[in-house]
Amino acid sequence: MIPARGLAFPGVIAAMALAAGCNSLTVENPFTRPPTAVFVDANVASTPVALMSGQDVVVKLEADTTTDLGWVAIPGYEPTLVSLGGPDYVPRSQPPVVGAPADAVFRFRADKPGTTVLELAYRRPFEPNVAPARTVRYDITVR
Repeated sequence: MIPARGLAFPGVIAAMALAAGCNSLTVENPFTRPPTAVFVDANVASTPVALMSGQDVVVKLEADTTTDLGWVAIPGYEPTLVSLGGPDYVPRSQPPVVGAPADAVFRFRADKPGTTVLELAYRRPFEPNVAPARTVRYDITVR
C-alpha cells in the first residue's frame, strides 16, 4: 500500500508534463494516405504532368547497364521538386542476366507549388561536355 503523501508528487509531475507538451502537440493523422504517385516514362516525355504538393513522381527509363551510359537528372527542378534518390537500376529479366536491358528509376516529390522542367540526360558521367545520347523532358506543375 502506497502512503497518501506519495501520490501528490507523481500527480504534480504528470500535470506539469501534460501542460508542457500542450504547445507542441501537432501530429499528422496517421490514417491519411499520401497522394498516389504518378508514374511516367519516356513515352510520355514532353507531356505536362500535374502534381499536388506532397505527391511523388516516379520516372522509369530504359537503360543499358553494360555501357558507360547512365541517366542523370539535370539540375534546375528545385525547389518545386525534391529528389528522393536514384537512379535505381532494376533488371527487366528475372533472374538478372548480364547484358539484358534494365530500367533506371528516379523518384521526386512535389515540394513547392509552381512550375518546373524535369530533364534527364542519358550520358557518360565522365564526359559532361559531350552532348547526351538521349534526353527526356517533363513539364511539371505543382498545386
